[in-house]
Amino acid sequence: MRGTYGPGLWEKVTREVGVDPEGFLTWSTGPDKVTYSIVIASARLLDKSVGEFLEDIGAWLTRQEDIRRLLRFSGSTFEEFVESLRELPGRIRLVIPDFQLPALAVTSPTAGRYHIAASAHQPGLLRVVAGMLRGMADDYGALAIISVMRDCIDIDVALSDYSGKRRFVLSHPQVAS
Repeated sequence: MRGTYGPGLWEKVTREVGVDPEGFLTWSTGPDKVTYSIVIASARLLDKSVGEFLEDIGAWLTRQEDIRRLLRFSGSTFEEFVESLRELPGRIRLVIPDFQLPALAVTSPTAGRYHIAASAHQPGLLRVVAGMLRGMADDYGALAIISVMRDCIDIDVALSDYSGKRRFVLSHPQVAS
């Protein structure tokens, strides 16, 4: 919220919800009620639906370079990335051990079409994953239609090479001494 919309909006949200704007840690675990209150207040103040706001969070995650790098290790194409989503909970635990993401089931009824479902219901999870998928489709240069239903995400990859991919190399470039 601070990075995208500025500290003023974040302070309005925290004041409304009753949390300390300086003492709230993004990756810490806290009561679900507080998280839900922050999401609802943020969406309302931004004049967005909760679903749109959650998808924005997922897209924001893909713009954080360390997270993007973790995600890009999942495949050289968007299709490979989608197929590897079943490994995402384990990858996240490597970085944030206390974060429990339910298993993601990925099926592909036909080439370029995918169906994603979570093993356990977590309110808003699939909206965040959908936003992450939209961000990664852009990152890979793919044109994909991503639809979110109550308990699943459907993806139709229309064009794998619609636009240029963002540059990605496995290792950080070495600085010459």
